[in-house]
Amino acid sequence: MAKLIWRVKLVAELEPGIASETELARVERDDFAVEETLGLTLDEGKRLMAAAQAGIVRAEVAIMGERFRWCEHCNAKLLSKGYYPASFRSVFGSVDVRIRRLRACHCRAGRPEPKSFAAMFAAGGVAPELAYVTAKFAALAPFAPVAAMISELLPVGGAANAGTVRNRTMRVGLKLANLTAEDLPAPERNVVTPAVIVGLDGGYVRSRHRRPERNFNPHLTLQPR
Repeated sequence: MAKLIWRVKLVAELEPGIASETELARVERDDFAVEETLGLTLDEGKRLMAAAQAGIVRAEVAIMGERFRWCEHCNAKLLSKGYYPASFRSVFGSVDVRIRRLRACHCRAGRPEPKSFAAMFAAGGVAPELAYVTAKFAALAPFAPVAAMISELLPVGGAANAGTVRNRTMRVGLKLANLTAEDLPAPERNVVTPAVIVGLDGGYVRSRHRRPERNFNPHLTLQPR
């Protein structure tokens, strides 16, 4: 049988007229295809997405690191204090990057100024899409199956266990709880609010005894008084 070869390349044109190529994946197949070899496999697709994400993210971080080296007030070149490692976690994989550390410009002495774009990684370097996908599915199913499902389908970064899914979902919920419209007044304390009905679906009640144990899945509706 003859071999069919596909090479997937990432072409970057970071400057007008100057392009560079990076091979992301090499796919080999026999010329006689069956169902299992038709198109990309799940593992090949995950590796391809992860490789493309890594190439794009590292290029963007390097470009931003150079752009922040010039003071926006006096256009002086800022001195570098080296780098520190960080991770950017996204739906398409976790990417290790190097963040440039910069000294404050002499023209801004005594004033708090951002020394780099490291604030992007201050909240753990989690992409908004990853937080959205994790919280969306965690609202529909238990944390452990959500972690297993996401990790099975995507080269997702940092969501391989139930604890990570729970913590990330709680952070999203806290942000939503703190959102308020600009024109609304601050809520008054100790004010009786109308009753709120909360529906719980998909929860599990586990027996306190060791195996063999009996569990059941209740459907509850709570109405505070």
